[in-house]
Amino acid sequence: MYKAAVRWMIRRSIRRLNSGDHGAALAMFADDGELCFPGDNSWSGQLRPVELGRQACVTHRGRADIEAFLQRYVHTGIQMVVEDIFVNGPPWRMRAAARVHHWVPGADGSDLYANRAMLVVDTRWGKIRRQEDYEDTVRVLDFDSFQRSSSADV
Repeated sequence: MYKAAVRWMIRRSIRRLNSGDHGAALAMFADDGELCFPGDNSWSGQLRPVELGRQACVTHRGRADIEAFLQRYVHTGIQMVVEDIFVNGPPWRMRAAARVHHWVPGADGSDLYANRAMLVVDTRWGKIRRQEDYEDTVRVLDFDSFQRSSSADV
């Protein structure tokens, strides 16, 4: 029963992100939650230098860092659709993963950015302790370049 509730909460959170509200996504994180965003790009290096290595690099620590990430996400206009959600484990040590695709729609209807990702979370009693995002980081770098060139044109 709780697995269905988890799926509903994830889908609701993403619907609200798509509409420009990051509050539901932020509320899912523990106060000392962590976000690991891969690669050497503006998203992973948003608040501190990137540390590359074998372990997942925690790029955002605590609610203030995670809120900054989510605010940028919403400001950028990224849209996301969930394809699958996988839930496993008891409520005191649950893991969930969402397979998604996300994009930034352009004014002409074409995509300015498009990618696929797996969002993997470790939770404890309903709060995300750690989220790791896995996606094509070359596409993220290309979008960084596009955004830099677009802002230079203004």
